[in-house]
Amino acid sequence: MTPAKMALYKERIHCLYEEIKADLNKNNDGEKVVELDSSIGRLSRMDAMQGQQMALELRRRKEQHLMRFDSALARIKKGTYGTCGRCKKPINAERLKIQPDAVLCVQCAG
Repeated sequence: MTPAKMALYKERIHCLYEEIKADLNKNNDGEKVVELDSSIGRLSRMDAMQGQQMALELRRRKEQHLMRFDSALARIKKGTYGTCGRCKKPINAERLKIQPDAVLCVQCAG
């Protein structure tokens, strides 16, 4: 992979990383603990608890995405970015364009 393409992917990963990080830093009211007061009904409380769990799962997935971006940046630094972790062949540029944190080529991932 050329240094110019490597720099392009690195910049894209940094942009996506910062976007997700900013989204995580927003005030997420859905993650707050559901209070057990008597002013809301049982179904409303269950809906609130379900919403809370969905917000927590979304946060967990975003944090995992940040870890994958950290791994991709480490591979760039190491010089192994764009190489399949299993078969050691180059990962298709279109795959990296869509999923810049890809570790495996399409054949090995499938």
